[in-house]
Amino acid sequence: MSALGNFEQDGHTDAEPPEIRLQARAVSRGIVAGRAVCLYGSNRQFYRIEIPVEAVAAELTRFRDAIAAARKQLSRLAGRNKGAIGHSGPGIFAAHLALIDDPSFGSKIENEITRQRVNAEWAIKSVTDEYVSKYKAVTDEHLRDRYIDIEDVSDRILSALGGSSELELLFGKDSVVVAEDLKPSTLVEIFAHGPRAFITENGGWTSHSFILAREMKRPAVTGVKKIFRQIKTGDRVIVDGFNGQVILNPEPEALARVSKTRPQTEIKSSERPAQLGPIATLDGRKVRIYANADDPAAYLRAKEFGAEGIGLFRSEFLLTRFRNRPSEDEQVEAYINAAKAAGEAGVRIRTFDINGDRLADQSFAREPNPALGLRGVRLGLKHKTSLRTQLRALLRASHAGRVDIILPLVSDIGEVQAVRKILAAESRNLRSKGTEVGIPKLGVMVEVPSAVLMADEFAEEADFLCLGTNDLIQYLLAADRDNESVSEWYRTLHPAVVRAVRKVIQAAANANRPVIVCGEMAGSPYYVPLLIGLGASELSMNPTSIPRVRKIISGIAAEEAETLVKNISDARTVNEVESKVDKHIRKNWLHLFPEDFTFH
Repeated sequence: MSALGNFEQDGHTDAEPPEIRLQARAVSRGIVAGRAVCLYGSNRQFYRIEIPVEAVAAELTRFRDAIAAARKQLSRLAGRNKGAIGHSGPGIFAAHLALIDDPSFGSKIENEITRQRVNAEWAIKSVTDEYVSKYKAVTDEHLRDRYIDIEDVSDRILSALGGSSELELLFGKDSVVVAEDLKPSTLVEIFAHGPRAFITENGGWTSHSFILAREMKRPAVTGVKKIFRQIKTGDRVIVDGFNGQVILNPEPEALARVSKTRPQTEIKSSERPAQLGPIATLDGRKVRIYANADDPAAYLRAKEFGAEGIGLFRSEFLLTRFRNRPSEDEQVEAYINAAKAAGEAGVRIRTFDINGDRLADQSFAREPNPALGLRGVRLGLKHKTSLRTQLRALLRASHAGRVDIILPLVSDIGEVQAVRKILAAESRNLRSKGTEVGIPKLGVMVEVPSAVLMADEFAEEADFLCLGTNDLIQYLLAADRDNESVSEWYRTLHPAVVRAVRKVIQAAANANRPVIVCGEMAGSPYYVPLLIGLGASELSMNPTSIPRVRKIISGIAAEEAETLVKNISDARTVNEVESKVDKHIRKNWLHLFPEDFTFH
């Protein structure tokens, strides 16, 4: 008997249901109709693509190469010292090797590619789903749990496929992307192909993906339970990003209503600032506004709205652009282009903020809790080859323009010191070879509680601070910002969050260091007065948020904002804070907000 068992595949068809309304949560405004395209996968996301006959051979080669890469990774894992991964570890990975080498598994996938003429990712999913459903149905508990091993092996092969895919994306003009989780890198990759909207099962307002969706002016909703049981590829859907609703198989009347409701897709000319550069409050407090931008074109749009530089350049998006393998020279070019676009104001580039599963040469199992795992600067210091390559690229680029460096997920002063030593060593090596380098400033992301508690020490050690409010709130309140089931615990105005922000801003002021607030909090008109009252003077946000934030800043007095902070200083619950903030805004600044603005 094979390692997988001798199961036969069952076929089935689904009848199209009548109009069904699914409740969701709105995370990006707008309303559109379109056809669903379901994305699968936990690393590189994919969907079903029909390929021409002449492409079948190449697709089989892709699959076989991925099998070889996955086998190599598992062989390394199975051969590791038992003491490092426990006595059972090598045996488990040896069993995974047996699954990969099972001839029935590989032949079924190759037959699916050949007969159905589909991409390898879809063939793997189809065959894996077949085996998983069969194993889940057996009565023997030990055998039933084998489905977990099959899913693990499948994910490993899919991950190996990710970096080499050259298939053309074939989204239609009316595509609505449907996924359990939508990764930011996936959204960026598919955006050029024109998806109209996004529907997910998981995620929250501050998820990076939905921040990007709002920047791209695409409606999005989340919180649709058991999403793939309810929505299939090809289903006609309406995505209502105003009321938080998905309408499946809409009736003509519902479609007619959509055609009458056109979401705003461009910034109105009246919202463009008449005067660019620094903005000031009514009583003269100057505030600098930067853009979160991942390519020069995005910054040039932001500059039209008054951005004074790039406050946060998320370099991990280069991993998508260069198929997970950006060379040193490719990085140098990308960073120089960003610096040229930003000009004298400069660009602050965050080193790769990724988990270990994004490394091209990964050789370790998936982490049970990636948010608390090997991520950000930890990953860089653990696997120094990638970090050294990126730091060399940043040193070279900083000679051609103003380029500064931000370290993500820093939790200990020693991490900053370790990176400084690497920077110094790489700078010496480059100079010894005749390569010109600059002297970039080194900043840190303050986004974990330890960094807040030691903000004074970090302000002394680093050249500047970046306050990442999205992750900071997540870690302070132990509430996953992408998990809709705990969304009521992810509260931006929690007293602990307000105190943490105040502590970091004060620490930077005491050390005479700049601090840039660069989370979703910085781009929300609702929170900006509070940040001003806490002493913030540098904000970085997505380009489309800039006109509204500039309007708020120029329409309030810093003195009024400081009064707001005093009013909430004795609040002990998040509800108290929200109530007092709402009351203050409605009393003093209601005229600065649009009529349809939703207050917390």
